[in-house]
Amino acid sequence: MGRRLSRDDVEAALIAGLFLSAGGSGKNAVERNRAQGRAALEYGGFEFTPLNELDPTARIITATAVGAPGFAKASISWRDSVEAARLLIEKIGRPVAGVICGHVPGFNAWLVASALGLKYVDAASNGRGHPTVKMGGMGLASHPKISIHQIGMGGLEEDGSRLVVMAEGNIVRTSNVMRQAAVVNGGLIYAARGPLSAGFIHANGAPGAISFQLDLGRAMLEANGPGRIAATAAFLKGEHLITGNVMENTVTYSGGFDLGHMIVTDGQRQVRLGIYNEYMTADVDGARVATFPDMVGTLDPQNGEPVAISELPVGAEVAMIIAHRSNFPVGKGALDPAVFPEVEDAMGVDLRSYL
Repeated sequence: MGRRLSRDDVEAALIAGLFLSAGGSGKNAVERNRAQGRAALEYGGFEFTPLNELDPTARIITATAVGAPGFAKASISWRDSVEAARLLIEKIGRPVAGVICGHVPGFNAWLVASALGLKYVDAASNGRGHPTVKMGGMGLASHPKISIHQIGMGGLEEDGSRLVVMAEGNIVRTSNVMRQAAVVNGGLIYAARGPLSAGFIHANGAPGAISFQLDLGRAMLEANGPGRIAATAAFLKGEHLITGNVMENTVTYSGGFDLGHMIVTDGQRQVRLGIYNEYMTADVDGARVATFPDMVGTLDPQNGEPVAISELPVGAEVAMIIAHRSNFPVGKGALDPAVFPEVEDAMGVDLRSYL
């Protein structure tokens, strides 16, 4: 049965969602995301609904953001997420039952559900952060004859920078348009895409991703300070890989992505993290221990709060957790070999052979 989410759910969704963003979001995003969640509840709230309670033919849209989460200098507002979804529904021209997020935290999808009277569906494209729309495309990159709509928004009417982009076609071509729109808008836009059927999402997406997020969040909140490191690793059936200091962080913004690497050492071992918006690889002393879509996340070792790549300069202390992809909900887009070449080319590392 569906239920109404509460302020307690905001806090659980917040801490787990920021961690599961895999380095894309951290302390700097806490207040913005909390405010989005609370605003969605205060606006009227919404029904949080299990995916299997919907008719398999029910139409669902995805509310997301496209671009670089850490280093972009974009002009966007909450209304962009809602208006992009509203325009998408008008474009579809048929009833839409619900909305999912591209990946957690997903509070922009809370706003869309509340403002447009949609169900917030217990699913996502992926249960952890992913860098490209195609990786969140639930396998559509390998089905070029399937057409979807994508609408992106950003900028301000006040200074003449308003930007609205609409694209229709397969996910590869339309996602390239959305990425370019993000670049034009300073690196980030809010967007909506779809529709997809509930049955398609059940077979190809990450059902239960939001319940997982909330349960992880509760487990993290029950622990205090540094204890959250062990609690998080235990919930994910993962590993506390290292607590150490950042030796290098080369991540810079380029072409709509945060790209580079980070090196963390504890004096005994050295972990090298490959970064493409989020943590994509982790190597210990040259040996690969985690590869997207495996979970790689970072916490502040003093207080157990999620910390982003952009918040980890050289010298910062950080705790790192990894977990295998089988331990949390992952959509087929994150396992689709067709979506990896562009990321491998940009990063200069092998990903596909670890799938």
